Amino acid sequence: MKLQNVITFRLSILKAVSIAVWAVCFYFATTNEINKETDESLTAFAETLITDYLAGEQLPDSSTTLGDQYVIRKVSAEYAASHRHIRYKDTETYFNSSYDYEPARSVTYIFQTDDGQYRELTVFTTTIDKSKMKRSILYWLIALYLVLLIGIVIVNIWTVKHSMKPLKRLFRWLDNYKLGQDNAPLDNKTNITEFKRLNETVARSLERGERQYEQQKLFIANASHEMQTPLAVCVNRLEMLLDDETLTESQMAEIIKTMRTLKNLSATNRSLLLLCKIDNRQFSNRARISIKNTVEGILPDLESIYAGKRITVECSLDAGVTASMDPSLADTLAANLLKNAFVHNVAGGRITVAAGDGALTIANTGIDKPLDESRIFERFYHSADKKTSTGLGLAIVKAVCNLYGFSIKYSFEDGMHVFKVTFS
Repeated sequence: MKLQNVITFRLSILKAVSIAVWAVCFYFATTNEINKETDESLTAFAETLITDYLAGEQLPDSSTTLGDQYVIRKVSAEYAASHRHIRYKDTETYFNSSYDYEPARSVTYIFQTDDGQYRELTVFTTTIDKSKMKRSILYWLIALYLVLLIGIVIVNIWTVKHSMKPLKRLFRWLDNYKLGQDNAPLDNKTNITEFKRLNETVARSLERGERQYEQQKLFIANASHEMQTPLAVCVNRLEMLLDDETLTESQMAEIIKTMRTLKNLSATNRSLLLLCKIDNRQFSNRARISIKNTVEGILPDLESIYAGKRITVECSLDAGVTASMDPSLADTLAANLLKNAFVHNVAGGRITVAAGDGALTIANTGIDKPLDESRIFERFYHSADKKTSTGLGLAIVKAVCNLYGFSIKYSFEDGMHVFKVTFS
C-alpha cells in the first residue's frame, strides 16, 4: 500500500473517532445546558408553590398555567423516607394548554406540612423532544462527517502527494542509476529536513559504492594482466619439459594435465580481463558491422574444431542485419554464442543460425530441459555437465549487450536452446 494511502486511511480513522467523541460530548453538553436552564425555572416555580401552599395561600389553577402544570398529592412517611425529596427527570405528559401529550421536564419535591404530614409536588414544563434532537444531531453529524472525510481525503492526498515529490524524484533517479557508468547528478531540491538527509545519505552511499566498484575493477584488471605473463611462461616451460626423453609416460600425462589446467586458467584470466575492459568502456571504436560476415568468418573454424561431434549447422543469414559496435566485440559476441552452441551440444546434434529482422538467433540441441534463465548469464555459472568451461562466455555476451543496449533472451523451444540478440 502506498504511503499516501496509509496516511490518509489512518488520519481518516482518527478523524472519525474524534468526530464521534465530539458528537457525544456535544449532545450531552447541549442537553445538560437545556436541562440546567429548565431545572432552574422549574425549581423557582416549585419553591414558590410550596411556600404559598405552606402559607395557606390560594394556588393558581394548574390547568390555566401557561406551559407549566403541577400536581400535589399526599404521601406516606414510608414513601417519603424511601424516595429522594428532590428529583428531576424527562417524561411525557398531557398538557391542558395544548390538549396533547408533549415531552416534558419535571421536578418532584417531597415536603412536610405544619401538621407533620407529607406532600409530593410534581411540576411539569414543556421542553424539547430529545429523541428528535438526537436524530437531528445524528443526521447533521453524518453529513458533517462525510463532508469532512471527503475533504480530509482530498487534502491529505494532495498534501502527501505534493510533499512526497522529492522522494519520488529520488526513486526515479535511483532506478536510472547504473553503477560504474556516467550518471546524471541528483537534482532534488527540497525544504524538508528528512528528505535532505535522505538525499545526502544516498549520495554518500553511492559514492562509496562507486569507489569500491572502481577499486575492484582496477584490482581485477591489474591482477589479470599481471597473471597473463607468468601463465604463458609456465605453459612454455612445461612444453619444453615434454621434449625431455627421460620422462616416463605417467610423468608426461601429469604434465599434460597441468598444461590443460594452466590453459583453462589463462582462458579464464583473458575472459576476466575482457569483462573488465567492457565494464570500463574501453572499447570506444564503433562501426557498422555486418552480422552475416561476422558469423561466416567465425563459423568455419568452430566447425573444424568440433568436427568430431558431427554437428549439423544450418544457416539463414540476411546481409541487411547490422549492428553499430566495436568490431572486436562483434567477433566476441558471435564467437561466444556459437562456441556455447557447440560446447553444450550433443554428438550428432543440430545448430541453426539465423540473422533477420534486426536480430541474431542461435539455437542448438542439448540437454532435454530448459536452463535456469535467472542464472545462465551469471559469471562462473556452469551447467551440470560442463564443469570444465570457464562459465564466462554468456556473461561476456550479456556484458556486450548491456554496453550497447542490445537485448538478449533465452528460451527453450521444440527441444532447442534458443539465444536471441536483438540489435534494434
